[in-house]
Amino acid sequence: MTNEKTINLLKDMLDITLDLPLFYIEDIKNNLKEIEKYLPSLLTINKDYFNNFIDFIITTKEQNIYSITDSIFANYVVICLDEINKNYILLGPYLLISDYKDLLSEYNQYDLNLDEINALKNYHKDLPILNKHKISNIVKIILKNIYTKNCKFKFIEKNNLFNLKSKESKTHRELISFIESDYLEKISATEYKLFFAIRQGDKLFASKCFDKLLPQTNINSNDFVNIRDYKNKLIYYNTLLKKAGELEGISTVHLQSLYNTNLDKIELSNDFNELYNLIFNMIVDYCDTISDHKLKYYSPLVKKAINHINLNLNNDLCVKDLADLFYVSPTYLARLFKKEVNSSIVEYINTQRIKQSTCLLKDSNLPIHQISQMVGISDYNYFSRLFKKYMNKTPSQYRKNNT
Repeated sequence: MTNEKTINLLKDMLDITLDLPLFYIEDIKNNLKEIEKYLPSLLTINKDYFNNFIDFIITTKEQNIYSITDSIFANYVVICLDEINKNYILLGPYLLISDYKDLLSEYNQYDLNLDEINALKNYHKDLPILNKHKISNIVKIILKNIYTKNCKFKFIEKNNLFNLKSKESKTHRELISFIESDYLEKISATEYKLFFAIRQGDKLFASKCFDKLLPQTNINSNDFVNIRDYKNKLIYYNTLLKKAGELEGISTVHLQSLYNTNLDKIELSNDFNELYNLIFNMIVDYCDTISDHKLKYYSPLVKKAINHINLNLNNDLCVKDLADLFYVSPTYLARLFKKEVNSSIVEYINTQRIKQSTCLLKDSNLPIHQISQMVGISDYNYFSRLFKKYMNKTPSQYRKNNT
């Protein structure tokens, strides 16, 4: 049997070439914490699910190769290296190409709503997609490097290993819920910008972000095999916009109604260009809903000032420029703003900038100096001092405590 150095070399090779995880498990019972770190979090949040997974690995036998599929269609290969010392290799998770094509119909075996189906799709989108032939060759290479002499191996398939397909399965619901919340940590930088633009009610910037994410020129390209794929993408963005509204305190009933209306429009349309234009209507609807909710108690002048501030946090802002924009005196605007908002204009600007920066610190891996610039503060040292003044900790400390 080969040493751990060779296994680590194989691990690095698979990670670089195929983005396929490989984990070497020594003395499994005494290394459960390490296994929890390796496995996707959605497998470890439920102890019964995790324990079943570990128990299965322990029951595997030497010279058997186990191909397993869990209840959310992810695949693994388990190789028992030493039954006595409980040493194993775990390969995965990954998707099989044949499984990937059938996932949409597979989702129907669950009692899932569209949000939950979308969450599963987002999780699957991040997994490497391989075929059985390629997996077989990968396993042969691993075995050839591990065993010094030829051995006969038996290939055993175990599908739906943990049998969580019951429509009443609470465990499965917990997994779906976790995928949905966890995916917000993995969305792209442009999707973050879209997300925050919606929260600020910034229709123009949100539209620009969407056009980068799903440009119209891609509609007739190979990016979308059929109109169903395109619809699924719009359903995902409808969900993202709904979540932005939830974080701004919009009524759940109102948001669900807006979400369902958009969903009906997506499903009823079978025209790519019509669907493309639909997203911009969705952006306007969600932005208007959020803006109206935030500003309904303020006078027209203060509403305009707040809107301008929120849409231009990344730019220079001052009381005089705001007053000039709305043709009033700086003194009058400052006094009215303080009376209605119970905060000076400068304090409000600083608060909004720090509030936006906390979201970016929690939900992205962007460098702190870049976050400072994104919220309109070019001087990093000043940003750090201001952040500590409002949050009682430095940006680095806040990120460490909230991620």
